[in-house]
Amino acid sequence: MMNSHFPKMAADDLDFQRTALFLDVDGTLLDIAATPERVVVPDGLVATIARLEQSLGGALAIVTGRTLADLDRLFLPLRTRAAGVHGAEIRFAPNEAAVESDGAAPLPDSLWRAFAATTLAFPGALAENKRYSFTAHYRAAPKAAAPLRAALLSLLERCATGDLELTDALCAYEIKSSGVNKGAAVRRFLERPPFVGRRPMFIGDDASDEFGFRSVADRRGLAFAVGAARPQVDHVFADPATVRLWLERLAAQPAAT
Repeated sequence: MMNSHFPKMAADDLDFQRTALFLDVDGTLLDIAATPERVVVPDGLVATIARLEQSLGGALAIVTGRTLADLDRLFLPLRTRAAGVHGAEIRFAPNEAAVESDGAAPLPDSLWRAFAATTLAFPGALAENKRYSFTAHYRAAPKAAAPLRAALLSLLERCATGDLELTDALCAYEIKSSGVNKGAAVRRFLERPPFVGRRPMFIGDDASDEFGFRSVADRRGLAFAVGAARPQVDHVFADPATVRLWLERLAAQPAAT
């Protein structure tokens, strides 16, 4: 049975020279807020991530549904290796510009207008345009969950062109290219230094992170879920606060030389 507090691997057992760490943001590093703009980055988290990145020799990447511009705003002044919008945009080195992933393309304005109109027809729901994906947030309108999903599926059938899909998140639905996902982003990182040859660890909390879980499981890595068990995970953290505490313990360990 999986422990819901800390993984069996103690902080001081981690081999920093042979490990690659991949982290989701919302619901994993940060507590979920009423809207994406209202999340709070706890004191000390940015410093913890910076120390871990250094201990891991740079083999740390944040893999998020947020855009990289939004990620950098939240974690200022830290810039990490990162994948944004589920991997549609990837930054392979902190000081490099992001590149567009294969299969990623901005979604059409006409689809955005229809998506926004469909979402805003449900009072309390919010529509977010991330260029490569569109998200409908219904945390403030929980009764809209089922009819909103049905309306967005109908919209896809009527208006969408290309290989698009509707995915579920925590109190949100997202339209994006089906070939773009966090698992593909993890695989791309693992093909490049400083990640190549390392054992991957991925921490995430929702359905979009299951692609990442599968990618690390395929490479005999470790997958950690937050809040609830998911397929192919080795451990479940109770909540983001527990994740942050575990990361602090990791960051406090001296890296091997």
